[in-house]
Amino acid sequence: MISSKLSNRLIFIFSLLGFAVSAFLLYEYSLSGPMVCPVGKGCDIVRSSPYASFFGIPIPAFGIVFYLTMAALSVIHSHEIPTKIIKRLQLLLALTGVGFGAYLTYLEAFVIKAFCFWCVLSFIISVIILKVILIRRNENRD
Repeated sequence: MISSKLSNRLIFIFSLLGFAVSAFLLYEYSLSGPMVCPVGKGCDIVRSSPYASFFGIPIPAFGIVFYLTMAALSVIHSHEIPTKIIKRLQLLLALTGVGFGAYLTYLEAFVIKAFCFWCVLSFIISVIILKVILIRRNENRD
């Protein structure tokens, strides 16, 4: 069983972790040299692909906005401000984030044919956040 308070803290912690990964990626995207990539050269391949930005905005910037928004909603939720609305916003945002991450991971696997360690890590973090939200949601229904 996971309490609402614990789930909210987990969402906040994972949001901060995701923010750090996205901020690091955005920094790496701004450099002209090779990226720091713990596994292979996939990070550089992904960064140089046409899918590294959306409407001229680097993809990691969207991650920063996503994770900061999730963290902010978590803080708002902890102050007992209309939690039903906050919980729905968290769920909607998490579903959107995971959906977008799944699309980007699909592109890495089948179009770019290279995986960026940091991008996959960010996707895993967003899935964990969604899982925590879904567990909390299911337990609150009981």
